[in-house]
Amino acid sequence: MITKKFYFLICSSLCALLFTNCRSGLVTMTNACYNAIKEGNAYNASGNYSAAADKFNIVLQKCDAYDAKEKGYAGLATAYNGMQQYSEALNTANAGLKISNTSVDNLFQKAAAELGLNMQAEAKADFAKIIDMTTKNRNVKDRATIYAKIAELDLKQNMYSDAANNVEAAIRTDNTNPDFYILKGDVYAAQSMYTDAISAYNQAITYSGNSARVWQAKVEAETKMMQKKYGTGSNTSDLAAKISAADRQTLCSDIAQAKNYGVNMQSIDLLQLAICK
Repeated sequence: MITKKFYFLICSSLCALLFTNCRSGLVTMTNACYNAIKEGNAYNASGNYSAAADKFNIVLQKCDAYDAKEKGYAGLATAYNGMQQYSEALNTANAGLKISNTSVDNLFQKAAAELGLNMQAEAKADFAKIIDMTTKNRNVKDRATIYAKIAELDLKQNMYSDAANNVEAAIRTDNTNPDFYILKGDVYAAQSMYTDAISAYNQAITYSGNSARVWQAKVEAETKMMQKKYGTGSNTSDLAAKISAADRQTLCSDIAQAKNYGVNMQSIDLLQLAICK
């Protein structure tokens, strides 16, 4: 005869087993979902936020795994923030945090949306959480990336001192990532500190293996530095008439290097035609 206690234990064990099996079946995303998320992230990275939003909406409709949902909400929130649809971004990030309240990506997008909505106190509180969470993160590269993301957001808000501090924290945590030095250069360039910006871009070149992105940033900073030095503004003809032979050689050499490494921009082409005759 089965006692009530024994029956309860059997039922409890079966329920626990079923729950575990059901949950485990939804923990890891399929390859199709993984590829869709990767494609959506690429859209966000390139600034094609509308396409990213469409892709992540499909992910959230078709992918049931917990990690796919978490990343889907984070990607969609990123797209909404990119389109400056901050209320939608905030709601989406909060939905992602319901899936996992330790999702740094969703918390970061929540903070970004809060800044967009001028919810300064809430944003600072969330950034404090992010820093606390990433400090405990044993993955050094992930932690460094979060500092860099915060620095990017600081830069967009013209908070240059905070941006500089956070990008330096990123570099201290992972000093081999060329993107961090590009960001450091961008922070300097935004403050018209072009000599320091070029120095940072040169560091990026050391680690990046001469990417088109860093060469473009270096030439743009160098051009602005020359325009400021000679007081020509954006008038290319004036700069061509006033620039010294030594500065001309430096700028033209870097433009040639930039084009060799894949930079293809009309403004740089026109500059080369005017300056480097």
